[in-house]
Order: sequence, then C-alpha cells, then structure tokens
Amino acid sequence: MSRSLALSFFVLTALVAPEVRAQAPASEPKVDQAALADAIELKNGAYLRGLILEVDPASHLTIELPTGEVRKIPIADIESAERSGRPLKFIESAPAATKSAPKAAPAESEPSRRELDRLLAAIPGPRVKLSLDANRDAYFERRIGSGLSDYIAYHLVCQVPCSSEVPALDPVPYRIDGDRTEPTEWFQLPRYDARIKADLVSNMWPIWPRAMLVGGVIFSLVGGGMLAGWALADGSDAVRDVGIGLSAAGGVFFLTSGVLFLVRPHSTYVIEPRK
Repeated sequence: MSRSLALSFFVLTALVAPEVRAQAPASEPKVDQAALADAIELKNGAYLRGLILEVDPASHLTIELPTGEVRKIPIADIESAERSGRPLKFIESAPAATKSAPKAAPAESEPSRRELDRLLAAIPGPRVKLSLDANRDAYFERRIGSGLSDYIAYHLVCQVPCSSEVPALDPVPYRIDGDRTEPTEWFQLPRYDARIKADLVSNMWPIWPRAMLVGGVIFSLVGGGMLAGWALADGSDAVRDVGIGLSAAGGVFFLTSGVLFLVRPHSTYVIEPRK
C-alpha cells in the first residue's frame, strides 16, 4: 500500500512541475521600453528616465516615470533634457536683480564734483578763463572753510596742466599743490583771463635745516664732553684731538642749519594776463 502511494506522488509531481515552471516567468512584470525613451538631467545631479508628457519651455516639464508617477519639474531645475533622442531647448528668464539693476551713474555725478559745481554756479558775476601750468604734476585747489586751522580742506578743481573757467568774484582763495611738494600760498583769483604758472619745490626741504641742527647739537655735546673729560682727567692727546674735531663738526652743522633756514626755496606762483 505504501509503495502504491509513493508511486502515485511521484507521477503527480512529474506532471505538475513542468506546468509550474512554465508559468513562473509569466508572473514577472514586463518593462515598457517606450516609457524609458526620454531623459532629464537635473542641476542637482539627478538623472530621470521616463516619458515626457508636456513641455512648457518657459515654465515646466512633465514626465511620467516607469513606476507610473507623474512629476512636474520647473525649467529652472533642469540642466538638460532629451525627448525621443533629441535635445530640448528652454527659454531662460533674466534674473530679477538684472532687470531691476539701476544704470551706473556718470562720472560727473560724484558728490564732491556736484558740490563744487553747485558752489561755483551760485557765485554771481562774470567768469574768467584760467590756464594753469606747473613744473611738476599738481592740482588746482579751492579751499574749504577757514584757513586759520591747522587742517586744510579743499576741493580739487582740475589736474594741472589744465584750463578752468571760474567766477571772477569768488571770495574763496585757491592754490596749486602737487604730490610730495610744498603748496603755493593761497591766492585770490584774478579779475581777468590769465595764465598761472607754479614753481613747486619738494616737501623734503624743511627737513634738512632741522636735521643739521640736531646733528650740530649731538656733535657739540659729544665733543665738548670729551674735551671736558680730557681736561679734568689729564687724558691723552688723542682724546683731546677727537673732542676738538667733534666740536668743530658741531659748529659746521650749526652754521649749515642756519644757512639752509635762510636760503631754502619755497613754492611760488606767477599770474600773467592771458594774451
């Protein structure tokens, strides 16, 4: 009896197994290749494949993924896209900041320049034409405020050499000054068309008399000290000679300092009628 049951189970298994194996592949889902025909690359690096359903070049793109999910993707998030193997072109809108950016102001609208023009335009009376020149690169300057303070402020009228038309009755003084030079004295504008020529000197000149004065003091003190020590201690002749030499050098420095104070040049200007 048991042998008959075993034989029956074997026959049944042999008949059913091929049918089960034949039906197994039928349960696997089939992938629709048409649903993978299109592709989208996002700016964040993501890559999507599916079927592009709708394209608005200025707004968005709609794609159906193989899972059946439908996604609407803004054009701003898309790096590139292909539909049926062909690349899609989109309309890029200009940034809002670019649209609303104000135009650059012209050079003439600088605050300091506007203020000077406004001040000169408010002065009544005739205008004079000036032609300015100097032996160095310099600037024609109009003073701001009182000249009694140590700090002098001014407007830059023009870079010398230049020509300028200014009010003849302007009560504010002007001067010519350069880079690392001593400025001229402040002067009033002429009442006629004129040529102003400036002869500027280096601003290092005032240092030399002071340096010579300091050197004279140092040499005199050292030399005098050596002579005093030699006289009190009955020292050697060498100490005496060096002391005499240093004292003499100090005297020469004192004399040179005085001469430089007397003859040192100053920046000057000349106003001539314009022909």
